[in-house]
Amino acid sequence: MSDALGGFLPYILAATAAGILGGLVALFWKPAIRARSAIQHFAAGVVIAAVASDVIPEVEKVGTPLGILGGFAAGGLVMIGLKWLVLRFEKQQARRGRLPVGLSAAAAFDTLVDGAIISAGFSAGREVGSLLAIALAIELLFLTLSVGSEFHKGRSKRWRGLAVTSGIALMLPLGALAGGWALAGASEATIAACLAFGSAALIYLIAEELLVESIQAEESLLSTAMLFVGFLVVLAIKLTHPH
Repeated sequence: MSDALGGFLPYILAATAAGILGGLVALFWKPAIRARSAIQHFAAGVVIAAVASDVIPEVEKVGTPLGILGGFAAGGLVMIGLKWLVLRFEKQQARRGRLPVGLSAAAAFDTLVDGAIISAGFSAGREVGSLLAIALAIELLFLTLSVGSEFHKGRSKRWRGLAVTSGIALMLPLGALAGGWALAGASEATIAACLAFGSAALIYLIAEELLVESIQAEESLLSTAMLFVGFLVVLAIKLTHPH
């Protein structure tokens, strides 16, 4: 466990720092619709590339059909359930005009799962884990920026938004440590099932969080281009640093 921790700890700390940075940036900058859409598309391209180029091939290589399908189905059901809870809670909060607690809770859970996914990636191999860590660091930066911006829309004190976004970022190492502990000594088939679960969670992130809002907000060629730029960045990293 200590050897594995030493392998992925620098990546986890860097990704956590990116999340905290997003909350800090939100104190001073609220992205306009066009900028927000471009960032969302870039993050989506990065995550798509990580899943398509490393996670799914690794899952197919070491997993069993039943484990892969079961893991993916479980991941989808969990994320659907999460969305149902968030939508229900946000409707109640909107009527009361309160802080975006539902959004914050969902972001914290997403980040906890992301940490576990990175840990599963490193259990499968350093290349898979490091690429996932890079992709999810970019995603976490955007996520905390978005949550922080929501807190600063009303009369909420700035420190409150920063405290919440920092707490969300800290869910990443917590999830990674829990995932590393749970997967210590696990078989390749078990790790593949966990990665399949994580793939479903990441697809939810792309389809329901990163792209829906920006597509509804505007039509922009820049945003579309940023989707491919994000994909190309990860592909370039993979091709130039194969190990």
